[in-house]
Amino acid sequence: MLRLLVLLTCLIGGGCSSNAGRIDALARGASLERSVLEIDGLSTSIYMRPDLASGQALVVFLEGDGRPWRAGIEPSRDPTTSNPLALELLTRTPRAAAYVSRPCYQGVASARCSPALWTSDRYSQEIVETMTHTIRELMHRSNANETILVGHSGGGTLAVLIAERMAGIKAVVTIAANLDIDAWTAHHEYLPLSGSLNPARSRLAHPWQEIHLAGARDQVVPIETTSAYFDRYPNAERWVLDEHAHACCWVDAWPALWEKIESELTLE
Repeated sequence: MLRLLVLLTCLIGGGCSSNAGRIDALARGASLERSVLEIDGLSTSIYMRPDLASGQALVVFLEGDGRPWRAGIEPSRDPTTSNPLALELLTRTPRAAAYVSRPCYQGVASARCSPALWTSDRYSQEIVETMTHTIRELMHRSNANETILVGHSGGGTLAVLIAERMAGIKAVVTIAANLDIDAWTAHHEYLPLSGSLNPARSRLAHPWQEIHLAGARDQVVPIETTSAYFDRYPNAERWVLDEHAHACCWVDAWPALWEKIESELTLE
C-alpha cells in the first residue's frame, strides 16, 4: 500500500524523477520529516518520525552502498540507491526510529564530495566520523538514552564501525552486511577498497550486543566471505535464513524478525 501511495504521488506531483526524489516520496508517505545536517562540510540527510518518544532507545537505519559505479567502469555521479531497503524496514518498525543517509547521497553533494567517498573510501575514517557525529546529534535532538544501529549491506558495515566509536550503543543489527571487505572484494575480484576500514580487522572492543542476519542464497555477500569477522568477534550472533538472498525477502519478513530481535535485546 505504501509503495502504491508513493507511485501515485510521483505520477501526480512529478517530483520523483531521481532516486533521491523517490526516497523523499517514500519518507513522506510514511510521515517522516526530513532535515539536513552538515558536519565539517559534508552534509547528511536525516528522516525521522516527528513523535519520537523522549528517553527511549532510538533505532537508526543505515542504507546500503547504492550505486557507487556505473556499469562497473566509472564512478556514478549520484550513488543514491534505487532500492531503499533500510527505509522500508523503518516503516515496518513500531519504535522510535530514524533513517540516516551517507554524506554525498540523497542530493546533498558539497564541494568536499568526490567519487572516492562512495567508491574506494566508502567506509573510510572520514565517512565513519561524519556519520558518528550525525547520529550523536540525532540522539541529542530526540533525547534518546541509547541507540540501536540497523544496517543493510554496506550500511551494516558502517553500523559496526560507527558503534565502535560512540557511547550509548545498545546493539548493532546488520542484514546481509559485508563484514570483511577484503574477503568480499577478493571473492568478486573487485578493486580493493583501499581507503576504507575493515570491521574484520578491527582491534576495538564490542561491548554491545550484535546480531547479524544473513541469507543462505546471498550471492552479493556470500556467507563464507564474513567468516573472519566471527572469528574475530566470537560473541557476535549470526542468524542464517535459508530462503533469503541479498535483497529478498527481508522487508516482508521484518516484522517477525524485529519481534524476535526485540526479545533478544530485552528492549523496554
